[in-house]
Amino acid sequence: MSIFNFNQKAPTIKILILTLLFSLFPINNCKLELNNPSDPRSKSFFETALWNFFLNSLCNPNTSGYFHFGSGNTLIIPLSLKVLNSGNTVVTAISGEPLFWNGSAGGVNANHQNSTLNGVVFVIDKSFSRILWLDYIGEMSYGVGDWPIPETISIDEFSNGDLAVYALVNGAGRSNVTNAKTTTNAFYLARLKQHSGEIVWQGYLNKDNTRLEKQSYAMSILNLDRIALLFQGISEASTPTQDNIGLGYPGLPYPIYGSSATTVSQKELGIAVVDGNGNGLSQSFLPNTGTLTEAVLFKSDGNKILIAGGTSNNFVSTSGHPRVNESRVFYGVINSGLTWDALSYFGPTNTVGTFNLQKALFANNEVFLIGKTEEPYPTPNTFYPFQGTSGRRNYQILKPDKGNTGLIWGQFLGASAYNVPEVLPGNLAFNSGRQEIVGNLLAIDNGNVFTGISPDISSGTFQYPLAQARLKINPSNGGFKQLQYYDATSDVSGNNGKFLTNQVDACSGRMVTIHSKFGDIANFSTGRNFEISTKPASAEP
Repeated sequence: MSIFNFNQKAPTIKILILTLLFSLFPINNCKLELNNPSDPRSKSFFETALWNFFLNSLCNPNTSGYFHFGSGNTLIIPLSLKVLNSGNTVVTAISGEPLFWNGSAGGVNANHQNSTLNGVVFVIDKSFSRILWLDYIGEMSYGVGDWPIPETISIDEFSNGDLAVYALVNGAGRSNVTNAKTTTNAFYLARLKQHSGEIVWQGYLNKDNTRLEKQSYAMSILNLDRIALLFQGISEASTPTQDNIGLGYPGLPYPIYGSSATTVSQKELGIAVVDGNGNGLSQSFLPNTGTLTEAVLFKSDGNKILIAGGTSNNFVSTSGHPRVNESRVFYGVINSGLTWDALSYFGPTNTVGTFNLQKALFANNEVFLIGKTEEPYPTPNTFYPFQGTSGRRNYQILKPDKGNTGLIWGQFLGASAYNVPEVLPGNLAFNSGRQEIVGNLLAIDNGNVFTGISPDISSGTFQYPLAQARLKINPSNGGFKQLQYYDATSDVSGNNGKFLTNQVDACSGRMVTIHSKFGDIANFSTGRNFEISTKPASAEP
């Protein structure tokens, strides 16, 4: 079946004309090397960007396809998922075994190492018919949770279509790098060709492992192809000292602001910026006097960074934390100087209960946050209030204003007599065809349904453990459009599970979806595989 949509002829012609014009006329302020698609100031760079835009204009909402990875005998955890401007899809995962693709189990640059967990990156073509390439980025056997955030291996796209990859790895380092690996755990950062996996450059960012945490890291590409990197530092377990070193990498100066380090084993966030050629530019901590600060959202927005997570105190020079020394949610905007443009804190003020942010979404130029809270508190435009009394764990979905960080709406989802599960396997997604936010949540463990929901939007049944609930939300006002229950396991023991862990809109409501799968529930922590699929937008549930 052809993937071309001839109803898009007019914009296609316009794009081709623009491409021709860029080919005929010189670009001001180019470097002498005009045929460098990796250089934002070169002629070839703009030609490549226009060609990628042209290819994306041909995205077919009726494409379907399916790939399965893993034997089910080792642990494989799918992570990041991104549909690229070309229409191709890039996926990252952690795998305890070599993955077979196009008849091979080897990577285009490196093979699976040491029969342990390795980071994997692969690209699927836009018609979802074949895998263009697959590669292993290094060993990741230092300990990853059962349901890690997707950014455990971060992936993003440069303006010309190249890919940036960022992950914390252990094991042997590679050769031919911008900076050698000198610590047991170090951040691997690379720029790869999208269509072949060829390495443009690669290197390691090192840090004293006694001052480095293994979570709360991520990467996103800013304008002008600058790469923003998030990491989490930790103070000493005895006498804490300020961290004024940050990450070690060529060109990276010492942090603009050091860590706070006011208590022992204090965890704080830091940001580093590297240019598209792999040269360090700047770095800084986001000092905070709380014992723990972590992030689940780290996305670029032009030359700014959108960041959200949890913290137990105020960031230095800010105020508004609802209850100091207790975990509460923050969302903020960081400028090019790596300081706050805007910042807000969310959560209950008068009780000790926890509020954990677990997943986040930046899509359609909007920000959405989801987590769990055990306490009610006032939020604007709340159609669905907290269920139960103090101490009853509820889901909460929040929409802050992207720029000024103030809360636009907040909704709760729970059951008056039962806690919602602690785990949140799947991320939120935006469906452009239906203009809705979709979340696949775990239902109540004992088979009870959520309360406070009108029966006219609720459907489906379930009878087995670990059932799921598909929640569809109006992004503008937070109203629930549908709540669909369905079984995700096959028997009363919870065996043969299939959980949606990540989903992204390809075009016009056609979603690309990853499911994590397991057989015997007793082997959940050691035996999982996954599948990635897409189907016509009209077939989406």
